[in-house]
Amino acid sequence: MFSLPLPAARPSRAFLISALAAALLGASSAPEPVTLEQALSEARSSNAKLPIPAFDVAIARERLKEARAERWLKVAVEGAFVYAPPSGYDPVVTNSGESRLQAVGRQPLYDGGARRAAVARAEAGVDAASGRYRVEEKDLDLEVTSRFAESVAAEEEASARRSAISRLEGYRTSLKSRQASGQAVAADLIKTEVRLASEEANILEAERRTDEARITLAALMGRAPGDPLVLAPSLEFDLAAPAESADWESAPEIAAAVADARAADAALATARAERRPHLDLSADVGFWGSDTSRLVPADLKATDSKGTFADRVRRDAGYSLSLTFSWPVFDLGAVRARVAQADLELRQAKQKIEAARLDVRANGEKARAAIRTLAREIALLRTAAPAARDAYLDAESRYRGGSGTALEVLDAYSASIDSVVRLSEAISRYRIARALAVRWGRP
Repeated sequence: MFSLPLPAARPSRAFLISALAAALLGASSAPEPVTLEQALSEARSSNAKLPIPAFDVAIARERLKEARAERWLKVAVEGAFVYAPPSGYDPVVTNSGESRLQAVGRQPLYDGGARRAAVARAEAGVDAASGRYRVEEKDLDLEVTSRFAESVAAEEEASARRSAISRLEGYRTSLKSRQASGQAVAADLIKTEVRLASEEANILEAERRTDEARITLAALMGRAPGDPLVLAPSLEFDLAAPAESADWESAPEIAAAVADARAADAALATARAERRPHLDLSADVGFWGSDTSRLVPADLKATDSKGTFADRVRRDAGYSLSLTFSWPVFDLGAVRARVAQADLELRQAKQKIEAARLDVRANGEKARAAIRTLAREIALLRTAAPAARDAYLDAESRYRGGSGTALEVLDAYSASIDSVVRLSEAISRYRIARALAVRWGRP
């Protein structure tokens, strides 16, 4: 008996369409690699914390509008209605009630410079808020760059350890072969197994640091922390030391401190203005009359027995002008205390300017010093990493030839891995140092 092979069943058209759709969907769902420039741009536009100082800037601008408006004429409609029946209070005191409906305008003529100082203080507030917003923006750029570099370095470390561990596994395989042939290599095999377990733990640690940096980076970019994020780091970077910024004085920390000092100076001027005389002009036009218990008041009836409500309206219509003058003379030292407080706050704000200058210069110098040192370290490790790899291959070859020891092989392996990992870490620190130089080097 024999059987003929049956032809293979052809897949249906629906199956082919669904398989193609699944393949296209899988290809389209793969996240696009994100470069550092894209990460910075996305963080500036979508970061959850950056709008908070932006609101401070908007609030400061509205306060400036308010301070400027306080200097000019204000017009309001005011009114009052008091009902006092004849059987109540003394009519001479209450005028038997009172009614008033007026358009009132008020204009400060002289206030000792208080409103002008308020405008100056509000302008300084806008500058200070803008400086703090720029500080937050630069801190965000530094944080994004740092997390980006850390994630890339950890991923490169994990990749380097995975590629190196395959060589160590090949070495273990050769040891097992030698053990099977009767050679006394049990101790060497145990050492290699321990080293392999340690390397696998190092890979897991590098993966943990990669995930942690990427989750933080995704949050900084305004993305959900659990969303996949693939990074596309730039392989090229400049090892030349950056030139010292000539405009470090315009750093946002210093600008914000200077603006705070201007605000404190304006607050001092406001406190001193309380000692000076104040003069205000007001004018009103409308209706203001007495006796709300009758449509036609008794005094109008006394002068015109045929007087009507229209006559009362004409009588109550009018206008007035008034000048108000005040000059504080004695207050048990309250104004003097407020002036002293404002003066101390001004001196404190000026001291903060000096502290900000020292802080900016110190951080900038530290970043440039780190760049110089790390550039030399990277140049050294770029030469040492290939040499360490060749030394490992040489140690393994000599061990197989019988002229080397397992300890030499493992030491050479550790040196080859450490040189690659140190190079990756040095590049990461170098990129962060350059970001720090930008953070503290120019506005």
